[in-house]
Amino acid sequence: MDLVRSLGADEVLDYKTPDGVALRSPSGRKYDVIIHCAHNIPWSTFEANLTSKGKVVNTTPGICTVMSAAAKTIKCSKKQLIPLFTSPKKENLDFLVNLVKARKLKPIIDSKHPLSKAEVAWAKSIDGHATGKILVEP
Repeated sequence: MDLVRSLGADEVLDYKTPDGVALRSPSGRKYDVIIHCAHNIPWSTFEANLTSKGKVVNTTPGICTVMSAAAKTIKCSKKQLIPLFTSPKKENLDFLVNLVKARKLKPIIDSKHPLSKAEVAWAKSIDGHATGKILVEP
C-alpha cells in the first residue's frame, strides 16, 4: 500500500479488509476516474464510488467487461466502463523508454528470473500477488 501511495494514488484500498473487498472509498469521496487493474470484479462494485460522469478504465478487460461497457452505452449512462485494449506501437514504446531514461517514469520490478526458470516466473504471475512486473531474462 505504501508503494501505491508513493506512486501518487489519491486513496488506496487494502483488498484484505472488508472495505477493500467492497471497494468502499475510505473517505467516502466520489471519483471521476477509477483505474481497475484486477480480474473478476464486476462493474457494479465500482459504480457507487463514481461521480455522475465518472469512468472506470479496466486494464484487464474480458468478455464481461466488453458486454457491460456495451450495455452502459446502450442505456446512455453518463457513467462509463472503458475496456483498455493495447496494441504496442514503436513510437509509443520509444516514448515510454525515454520517460524511464529521464527518470520521469519508474517501472516497478517485482522479480527477475532466468529463462531456465521461466516456470517459477509463470507460477508467480498466475498467483496474482506480484508487486510490479515479473521479468524473464535470457
